Amino acid sequence: MPLPPPEQPTAVHGHDDSAGATADPPAEFVHQISMDDVPQKRLAGDIPLLTWLQERNTYVQELLCLKAPTHSLTCACCQEEHEDHCGQHHKGLPSDSDSDLYQCVQCSDDHLFCQSCIVAHHMASPFHQVEHYNTSFFKHCMLQSLELQLQLGHLFGEQCIKLSTAYADTFIVITSHGLMPVSIDFCDCAKAVAHDVQLLRSQLFPATVLTSRTAATFEVLRLFQMMSFNSKVSGYEFYQSLVRLTNNLGEPVLVSHYNKGWLKILTFHHRTGISGASDSKCAVLCPACPHPGKNLPPDWEQADKLKRWIYALFLAINANFRLKRLSASNDARDPNLNQGSAYFVKEARYKDFLCQNCCNNSEETSTCNNYDAVKSASIRGGKGTTASGVGMIECSRHDMKRPVSVGDLQQGEQYVNMDYLYFSSIKNHSPSTLVISYDIACQWLRNLQWRLASYPSSLASSKSQELSVQYLVPKFHLYAHRTHCQINYSFNLMPGWVAMNPIASSTKEMGLGSQQDTLDDHFSDYNWCKIISLHTLLYIKSYNTMLKKVQEAMDMQSEHIGHFLALSESLLLATVATFAMLIQAWEADPSKDNLYEAKIEALSAAKVRLQLAQEDAAATTTGTSLINETITPSVMISQGLNLEEHQVHLKVEIKALPASPTKTQMTQITDRCTHLMCCIVAWQTTQEVLIPAVALYRWHVSTAGTATSPKDIDLMLPSGLLPDIHIDTSFYDYEWCLRCGQLLIVSLMYQSKDHLVRSQQPNTWSATLINNIQVRIKFVSGRYCSDPKRVS
Repeated sequence: MPLPPPEQPTAVHGHDDSAGATADPPAEFVHQISMDDVPQKRLAGDIPLLTWLQERNTYVQELLCLKAPTHSLTCACCQEEHEDHCGQHHKGLPSDSDSDLYQCVQCSDDHLFCQSCIVAHHMASPFHQVEHYNTSFFKHCMLQSLELQLQLGHLFGEQCIKLSTAYADTFIVITSHGLMPVSIDFCDCAKAVAHDVQLLRSQLFPATVLTSRTAATFEVLRLFQMMSFNSKVSGYEFYQSLVRLTNNLGEPVLVSHYNKGWLKILTFHHRTGISGASDSKCAVLCPACPHPGKNLPPDWEQADKLKRWIYALFLAINANFRLKRLSASNDARDPNLNQGSAYFVKEARYKDFLCQNCCNNSEETSTCNNYDAVKSASIRGGKGTTASGVGMIECSRHDMKRPVSVGDLQQGEQYVNMDYLYFSSIKNHSPSTLVISYDIACQWLRNLQWRLASYPSSLASSKSQELSVQYLVPKFHLYAHRTHCQINYSFNLMPGWVAMNPIASSTKEMGLGSQQDTLDDHFSDYNWCKIISLHTLLYIKSYNTMLKKVQEAMDMQSEHIGHFLALSESLLLATVATFAMLIQAWEADPSKDNLYEAKIEALSAAKVRLQLAQEDAAATTTGTSLINETITPSVMISQGLNLEEHQVHLKVEIKALPASPTKTQMTQITDRCTHLMCCIVAWQTTQEVLIPAVALYRWHVSTAGTATSPKDIDLMLPSGLLPDIHIDTSFYDYEWCLRCGQLLIVSLMYQSKDHLVRSQQPNTWSATLINNIQVRIKFVSGRYCSDPKRVS
């Protein structure tokens, strides 16, 4: 159904489009963008399977017809007729082997040809699969068996005067449709080039340099490369698929060429001009990151401080321990072919540096929380593992891999490894302002300058010490740090490694060189996909979405400015000026006091318990506390509040039972009631020892006939006693402090949920916890309001 003509463009936020304030989407995308907002009528084509069901018989008949000749039993080229399956001759020659008919599977022509004609037609397509019609059905056969000879070293059609047949005439070509035996004749004329070069000029990549008996077409190598990028298929799996394409009956096809073919795949990834491929020259750079001399204005270094952040380079330091490598080979048998020309650092320099600076691997005492990255730095890996993982420095803003910034981790995430990768990354590819994100930035940074002083100048040049660097922690890891780090290292969540995880099962079995070259290739494709997706992101899929985000950002900016001005107007001018001066001083020098960091820690139930425990310890030392053999007064009150919470949970569970509960459900509730009753009786015994007046009061209440169900028993905490019952005032203080700590639980949970929780499942868990607290609040407030002696 044709769409109505588009409306005339209107100005956005009061700006005229003709003035260039807001550009219209390109004309070729107007129709596509408009289709997103127009409801589409469901057609029969929206359910294609139902339509196809009516045509099943037609499809089956056509597929069966392909199993028999669709034309007369005549060579389409020389017009010679041959014997049919009934033994009758239609015209022509006697039925001998030379007069059999063949059909090509790859060619779109379904005519039949005699042997000489089909060979002539495939001189330029020697790797096609052909089928022989044996008067009853088509049978698979090879062009080699039809005496097709592939001549190399000359232009097509030229005859070589001195040919050299491949070794034992058993040359195998790996193609996208299987493994093909081919009879190859090399040129041995006076001006002939080496045999491997002749193969390359014919778009065949040889498995070895000398006396090669296997080669792969450029087409199949490109196919594997794309499949490896997108589906992370291993070389072995891909090869086995080609074997089955050659013969899917389980019969032995040919001698295994897997090991030879794997070398071809690795070397095929290389660009031409190896001698010119110095450090990082083969890496795909992030086009949106600042590159001095490429995409920055000439005067970018003279920009003032308020605008200098525009030219800052955002980097992330990270490690992936899934990309470990087993002890499958060594450097001599499996060397690195890229040699530092892409993303992995040059292995020889890297190992020399680690050997010379092994003393810097000593453990440092952590001043923050005990992270797994630090605690397990020396125990990752395992038996038979050469590398425990891979470390990387990447662009955190656009999620692209940095050149010469990747290296193996021998034993966990050691500082010396990450130092080398970090300085290697910023050595030649960075502006003067950096923003570094690292999970453990607060610890890695502490002695960085001390370690830097011992590193060679070739790695840590004078430029490294002149950089303006801000160190941050990703949001996902930030709240595992102490409060000081949460304020001074705040940043946003930045993913990046997940795309490389599927290939880990393949690379861990490789040798050093194969693993690094494979990951280099995948990193290049990852960066390339990011670059080409910029066009899609900006123009095709999300033109309207990005425009809406810009408008939303502008609206939110105005809203926040309004809130800030309203807050400023409510304060004294002198206070606002003082705060502004202190904030500006901290921004210029982060070592000064940070006003964003809270000076008073929020009250919580755990903090209250700690304070009371410390008071009990001090009172016990001085001999001024109410001493019991097993418990202190504050602990007794805390246990009473816990029992009160268990009573609430038991009530909720009983209320949730169906009208006709099962025996299993009744057994669980009975066990819960029994266990809670035992805990209450034990606690009451301790309570009566510390507060003797409660024993008499409880006896009077029990004689009056009160509830005996554990969920309804009054625990007689200090706040629930009558005013004429005299007890030590410290018990009231203990309960008051613990109750105040409970009052803040919900607010702390809401804050934690807003700051830390993302996605549906964690949000559901948080909502359940908050709901449980609300039930407790309702229980306690209901009991308080229904008791006359408490409200009076």
